Parts: sequence; structure tokens; C-alpha cells
Amino acid sequence: MSENTQETRSIEDLIKLIESEKLLLPEFQRNFKWPIEKTVTLFDSFNRNLFIGSLILARPKFDLACKKFDIRERGSKNHRPKPTLIKKESFEQNDWHTLLDGQQRATSIYRALLGVDNIYYWFQPFSVLSSDEFYDKKENKSKVSLEKYISNVDLKPPKDDVLYIKVSDLYKSLDGREQRFIDDFITPQLDEFNVSEEDRDIAIEFAGALFSDFKTDIIKKDKLLSVQLLNMPLEKFCLFFERSNSQGMNLSFVDIINAKVYIDFKLNQAIAKAKKNTYIDENIIDPLVRYINYISNGEVTKDSILSDLTGQNLIDHWNTCVKDIDYIQKWLEENDWLFDVTKMPYRTMLLPLLSFYQNLPNKEFSQASSEQLNQLKYWFYISLLDNRYGGGGHGSTNVVIKKDADILKELAQGKNIDKEFWARIRIISEFEDYKRMDNAKSASFMGLSYFLWNSTKFRNFENDAAVSMGAKVDVHHVFPVNYIKKKYGETSNQYDFVDTVLNKVRINKISNIKIGDKAPSIYLNELLKSHNKDLLTSLESHNINCGNELLNGRLDTDFFAFIEMRFKEFEKSITVLKSAGEKLARGETSNIW
Repeated sequence: MSENTQETRSIEDLIKLIESEKLLLPEFQRNFKWPIEKTVTLFDSFNRNLFIGSLILARPKFDLACKKFDIRERGSKNHRPKPTLIKKESFEQNDWHTLLDGQQRATSIYRALLGVDNIYYWFQPFSVLSSDEFYDKKENKSKVSLEKYISNVDLKPPKDDVLYIKVSDLYKSLDGREQRFIDDFITPQLDEFNVSEEDRDIAIEFAGALFSDFKTDIIKKDKLLSVQLLNMPLEKFCLFFERSNSQGMNLSFVDIINAKVYIDFKLNQAIAKAKKNTYIDENIIDPLVRYINYISNGEVTKDSILSDLTGQNLIDHWNTCVKDIDYIQKWLEENDWLFDVTKMPYRTMLLPLLSFYQNLPNKEFSQASSEQLNQLKYWFYISLLDNRYGGGGHGSTNVVIKKDADILKELAQGKNIDKEFWARIRIISEFEDYKRMDNAKSASFMGLSYFLWNSTKFRNFENDAAVSMGAKVDVHHVFPVNYIKKKYGETSNQYDFVDTVLNKVRINKISNIKIGDKAPSIYLNELLKSHNKDLLTSLESHNINCGNELLNGRLDTDFFAFIEMRFKEFEKSITVLKSAGEKLARGETSNIW
């Protein structure tokens, strides 16, 4: 084999490599961390026939500790794949490879097809499927592609009478007959729906089309994945890995734009000057360029930026937009809409906010009416809770940015947001969803945390002062991980869910270090006696209203009772948000809170 070859592979090829254990992860690969929302985006990309990037595989010529792919249930910490030393001869003799780059994507695909992560395809409504645009009734066949007749990729089945299929059920059916797939997964749903015989027959035709299209256009198609195969000695392997991960080797999109407009506008110089502002950092530059192209050319896509953005556009708008986006971030923190703007899950959400601000009378938030601010505030929190900017069910992020920038511009100009927009928003509101949510930085949990902070500032455990978000803040486990590990063991259900967001609070780092791995009743009583006489109030600020039960030790042995109690407190705020959304969906824009 040559040292470096490039070839396309199908998803089927990838899955076979993983299942046969011919593709392994080197020990130094970080653990699987992708939130499930990214898996939704990945499968949405497949539906749209979008290339998802290259995977880099290598057959090492040296001994290497490797591990299998992580197919544990989310929230579980036990049975993490353990590395095993693979001898260099075994790689050659068994045709084994290691995956150097693309682990998060490959694992996400494998988990969804295996059914570890549940991803759902929603069909279009029956009325759309049976329309002349979608279905040829003379030929009895679909007239559109999978991208058209599948309306959504989501984490849950639809609530309405809409046909759906779980991706893993579809994948596992491909080895059998199409009719078996229809009988097992489609017919039972249709029996529950009140549809005409014609709509039923058409729905079955589309289900058959999905069975065929999913197999040929997604699973077996060899153009969605590019695989780079490396076969090199240790010295070159280390050099390749070092350079591949060196930031100095990456050419950013902003670098390309700088070259494009260089004659008229020195973008890199302008960026260096802009970074002297409090809230301007490297992560805000790309969104800023997108916004300037939006107000200049009406689009936020990279394709439009490369085609349409000019140096004169940047001359006209750069300084003003830098000043305004810096101010907006300051305003968000000053008004407690969030606690650290630099940690926003999606800084691209600032673009619609900028569109709103720049279209207000005199460009002042003070000129906005209470109805306008109510809608803006609800949009802000619900966009995070519904993961609107994460792709997937809401479509391309570029589409979402442009749509939201348009409607918030109109809102600033006095036109209320259409109630149909609000009706399409969903809020994660079930206990099981939050129980399994283990990423405290996920958009959904950050959105809820921001909303809670806006209502009541989190208080220190050591005193009654507000947690200083400007200082070092840790995500603290109320029931410490090592306490749960010692108390229940690594194979216990409690240990599986110790990372749930329902067991996490944000406190200053010094407090977290002092707490260590003590039982809740022990460290909380220590804090109560020596530091904070108002500890119950501090706990309540974190939506923990069972402080007495924690202090008296009753909950030390009932972890699940605690997280259920904590969810009940979260649920109160979730209900407030749901109520506000229901009012907006009815066209009510005043007194929504």
C-alpha cells in the first residue's frame, strides 16, 4: 500500500468495518462527546445528499493501544470501552485500521443505526404526500426525492397524525423484504390514523420509496464519505498528527475573505483593532462578516459571501457593526438574559439580535415596547431550548439565521412575529429527557439555565452572595461523582445517571474543590455551620427546594428522589415558558409572562 491513498466509501462499508472490529479507535482519541442534536444534523445532511467530510484511517506500523466504539446509553458512565494493546503484526495480518479523525461523526452514525440513539424521520403530512406535486396517481409512484417527502429529522416521533420511522428500525429492516418493513412499522401506524384508503395507499408507496432510497442513496452510496488511508512509520505518523492538529496549518474562512477584499479593506487589521472591545473575540468574527453580507446582499451563506461581499460593504458597515454587536452582548449580560455571553452555545444567535437592535427607533433598546421585548426575550430562550441553531429539524443554520434576522427586523419596525412561527416551536419538558441530558453546555440546558438566572441569581453555597460569573465557575455535582461511585458502585443505575443536568449546579470553583466527594448532608451541614446561615436560600436559588431533606441526610441514599424533586422545580419555569408560547401562538403579545 502507498503511504497515502484517498477513496470514497459508503456508510455500509463504515458500519461493516466497525461491526467486524476492523476499525478501532486509538487510545489517545477523546471520548465520544457529541450531543444527540449533532446526530440529527448529520442525518439531515444525508437526506440532503451533503458530503459530511473525510475520515482519516491509518494502519500503524507499531504497537498501539486501541479501543472499540462507544455504544453505551447516554448518561451512563459504566463499561466505557477499555483500551487494549494491539501488536503491529496484528494490524497487518488482520487488516485492522485505526480512526484518527472523524470519530464523533462515525460513532454518531453507528449509534443511530444501531438504535442506541433514537433518531426519527418524519414524513410529510398525508395531504402533502397525496398532492399532485408529490405523487403521480396515474403511475402510482412518488414524484419527489427523499429530501422532499421526509419533512423533518428529529429526536422524537411527531405528536400529530404524521407517519414516521425510527432510523434504526429502517436500517435493521434493509436485510429483509420491503413488505415486511411495511407490515412491521408502517401499517400499525396507519391503523391508528383516520385517513382515507387512497391516502393510506399513497403513504405505503412513500414508505416503500423510503425503504429503497435509504438503502441506495444513503447506506450504500459511496459518495457521502471520503476516506484517507495512511500507512506510515511512527516518525511520520507523529509528524502528520502534530501538523494536522496544529492551528497554524488551518486556513480559516475569514482568512479567505481577507484575501478576497484585501485591496479595498484590510480585514485582519480591522479584526485586531476590533478585539480591543470588551466582547469582540475570535469567535464573533465569522458571524460579524455574515451579518455585514446580510445587510449588504441579503444572505448569510458562505457561498454568497464569497460571491457577493465586497471591500466597500465592509468599509460601509464594519465599524458600526463592531460597535453594535459589542453593545448587544453587554446589554444581554447587564439585563441578565444570560450569565456569560462568551459561553453562548451559538454566537450566531447574535445576528438576529443585531438586526432587531439596528432597526429600532434611534437604535436604542429603551425605544422598544414591552410587547416587542416580550417577543424578543421569548425568541431568545426558546431558540436555545428548541436548539433552533443546531441544524436538523429546523433546517440549515443559515436558513434559520436569515429567517430570524428578517422577522426580528420587522419586529423592531413594529410588526409582531406571526403566530404560526411560535406554534412550530417545541420545548423539552419531560423528566426523562432532562434525566438523560448529561451535557451542561448543551443548548437546551443552557437556555433553561439562562432563563432561571434571569428570574433568580444563583447564590454561593458559602455565603448568600450571587455566584460571580466573572470568576472561575465549575459545574458542581450536588451528589459528587466519587460519592455515588463509592456508595452504589460503577455498575449501578445511580452511577449511570450521576452526570444528569438535574444533579448539576454552577458555583465558584473554590467551593467545588472544598466539597470534594462528601455526602450531600455532610458538606452541606459543614457549610451551614461554618459559612452560610442562609444556605437553604442559596440552594433554592439553584432550584433545589429540598434543602432540609438534603441536610438531614434522608436523600443521601435516594439519588433518584432528589433529581425528581429538582426536576419539579425546573418544571415550574418550563411551564412559564410553555404558557408564554401558547399565548404567542394565539396571537397574544402582551402580558405573556
